[in-house]
Amino acid sequence: MITVYVKRPHEQAEKLDIADTSSLSDLVDGDFEVVADDHLEGISLIVNEDGRGVLGNNFPITSDGYLDWVYGPCVFVKADGRSLTEEDISRIDRFLAAKV
Repeated sequence: MITVYVKRPHEQAEKLDIADTSSLSDLVDGDFEVVADDHLEGISLIVNEDGRGVLGNNFPITSDGYLDWVYGPCVFVKADGRSLTEEDISRIDRFLAAKV
């Protein structure tokens, strides 16, 4: 099991345990892309790029200094493939709180 953190538009983020990465497509409602935010070192964001402009926007990110938006569900995962720790989740919560 891998612990991930799922943030859907207009909802609180929730911690989930998934069996493997095949569950990620279900969590983001389709094919996924891996992105990162400059302020969350070691954390990757799994998003559905096909949702851009179609799904509700979720929160802004800064990638390589450029502002962008995450649309639809977003799954936060540890960049090295391991489970998120409580400290990682706390960092993500602070990150999300700053975006509201």
